[in-house]
Amino acid sequence: MKKIFQIYLADLKRISTNVVAIVIIMGLCIIPALYAWFNIMSNWDPYGEDATSQMHIAVYSEDEGMSIGDLKLCMGDSVIKGLKENDAIGWIFTDSSKEALEYVYSGKCYAAFIVPKDFSADMLSFLSGEPVNPQIEYYENSKKNAIATKITSKVKTTVQQSVNSSMVSTITKIASKSGELIVGDGKSGDNLAGTVVDKLKDMDTTLSTYAGMLDTFAMLTDSADSLIGSTQSLLPSVQGLIDGGQSSVSGMQSSVLSGAQTAQTITQMVDISLSNINSQLNVLENSIQLLNASGVADADTADISVSVAGFDTVEQLAENTLSAIEGLKGVDSSQIEAVRKNIQSIKTQIKDLKSDTELTADKLKLLKESIKADVSSAKSAIDTLKNTFDHSVSPNLTGAVYDIEYALIETQSMLGSLDNSFPDIQKALDDYSAVLKSGNADIVNTRQYVQQIRDGLQNVISGFDNLSNDEQFNEIVKLLQTDPTLIAQFVTSPLSMDEQKIYEISTYGSAMAPFYTVLALWVGGLITVALVKTKVKDTDDIKSLGKVNSVHKFFGRYITFFVIGQLQTLVTVLGDLFFVGIQCRHPFLFWCASALTSFVFTLLMYSLTAALGNVGQAVAVVIMVIQVAGAGGTFPVEVLPQVYRALYKFMPFNYAMNALRECVGGMYRFDYCKDLAILLIFIAISLVIGLLLGRPFGKLNTAIEKSKKKSGLIL
Repeated sequence: MKKIFQIYLADLKRISTNVVAIVIIMGLCIIPALYAWFNIMSNWDPYGEDATSQMHIAVYSEDEGMSIGDLKLCMGDSVIKGLKENDAIGWIFTDSSKEALEYVYSGKCYAAFIVPKDFSADMLSFLSGEPVNPQIEYYENSKKNAIATKITSKVKTTVQQSVNSSMVSTITKIASKSGELIVGDGKSGDNLAGTVVDKLKDMDTTLSTYAGMLDTFAMLTDSADSLIGSTQSLLPSVQGLIDGGQSSVSGMQSSVLSGAQTAQTITQMVDISLSNINSQLNVLENSIQLLNASGVADADTADISVSVAGFDTVEQLAENTLSAIEGLKGVDSSQIEAVRKNIQSIKTQIKDLKSDTELTADKLKLLKESIKADVSSAKSAIDTLKNTFDHSVSPNLTGAVYDIEYALIETQSMLGSLDNSFPDIQKALDDYSAVLKSGNADIVNTRQYVQQIRDGLQNVISGFDNLSNDEQFNEIVKLLQTDPTLIAQFVTSPLSMDEQKIYEISTYGSAMAPFYTVLALWVGGLITVALVKTKVKDTDDIKSLGKVNSVHKFFGRYITFFVIGQLQTLVTVLGDLFFVGIQCRHPFLFWCASALTSFVFTLLMYSLTAALGNVGQAVAVVIMVIQVAGAGGTFPVEVLPQVYRALYKFMPFNYAMNALRECVGGMYRFDYCKDLAILLIFIAISLVIGLLLGRPFGKLNTAIEKSKKKSGLIL
């Protein structure tokens, strides 16, 4: 043992007295550390946003968008807007698809996204019943960098998921918000069924009032008819009692005055009927304007259905009223025909509206405008007819009654000459009675139609009451009362991953530190055996030691390699911890594992070189290459080819890296000690190589050395 240390001290003395040797040793201590530090820093956070934002991906949208009614949609613009808000990648928004592809081919960009012109149409194709999956064209330059394509592929998947989530979220929000029309505000308890029932009940109340008015009109016409009958029955008596007819004529005058009042009532009835027709046309016009492309309004479905269905009643009321006044003196037949023509046109277009099952938005718009025009014309024609009735027909009717009264007055003064006047009076009363009977028949028919409408409304109200009590409907109401935003978030991402990180490592560089540190220690040992001689020459200071065997020389020279290796380890570890700043939960154990690793590596490479010379150095290089590729330093060993998986357990890299990973990420039971214990096996292997193989290969090494010298080129 003493001679071993004497050999080391002799080496140390020669190094300390040689400036060049000192500089070389200093370089040997620093170079491996630089190798580790630079590699760790270059891989510090390659997948972080600060790094990936420097990678360029070209983007261009050719999407032409599409129109739904008056709404213009362009999903391609939404994609571009979303990417502009994403800072994870350095997006380049080009002016054309050709420019985007040129960037990819030239290598200015790693990839390109091109949104095709029919993207929006395909995205919303499900509305037509023939859905087409929309596509975004993706171009990738695989030649530029192998890892970059993996990152851009991940970006591709992220963009696809983002577009899908955005589409699902939008559709869900629209569906949920549409449900607000059904469930109400969720506070007052009102919903679509309750709102419709309230409006139907209001309509029923209005119809009940109108029915009462019609009953009153019927009673008035019956009373007027009775008065006319009484007047007619008095005429024969007046004719037979001319001499005493003065008093009878006075009584008839009173009856005619009552008839005048009845005529005014009939005039008012006609005015009310015409006004009611105008009101119903206004309701119909407002209801038609609420229809959408599906033919059903979003909020007032029931009102619209009743208004459209009730148009037949409006038509009947109009026909009865027109028939009642048609032929009266002062009535313009062209005005009556104009009203009938407009009513018939509205009826025809409503039938088209109800029967057209493929109603488009454009066609619906034209149909609504046409109905609106016809309604406006009908109202105008009715107003004209009403004005004519009020200013021409009504005065004529009233005038006729007053003419009778005037005739009676004349009769009273000329009873002697009235024998030939009674037939004329009888005819006038007959005509007046006919008008009253015709009006009364129209009133009765109108009253019947009103009652039919009320009966239909009662059925609809009963149906909605049953719907409100239906269990399934109430369940749907509860579902739709949920916040639309929450529903959209759930549908787009129903699964939430509760991530629990075990042995969390803050940066990718810290995770790679065990690999690059172990690799640096191997490289340091390899450089050392390349620059420092392993063979101890028999110089004077060695000879002065007395008998020195090969074992003394082996261990004596190795101490120099060991010290250099430990200096390399100390510099590398301190730089990892304090210069680079890697994460390390157990710094001291990190240094201990690195020191043992350096000891194993330097001994193994020293033994190979001492026993095999240059061949041993070559073997050390081959071992390093195999371990870099197959020790699981960069990729999991499970994804490597079978040959590496078979050699994995025999590689010292494996156990050295695992020991350092325990220090970086955290300890698990006794894995740290197990890995270091396995490393000790390689010490035994190294000693076998260095002490037992040196002699058998001595002659071979001598021959190789002589051959190298003869070449004059190889060291």
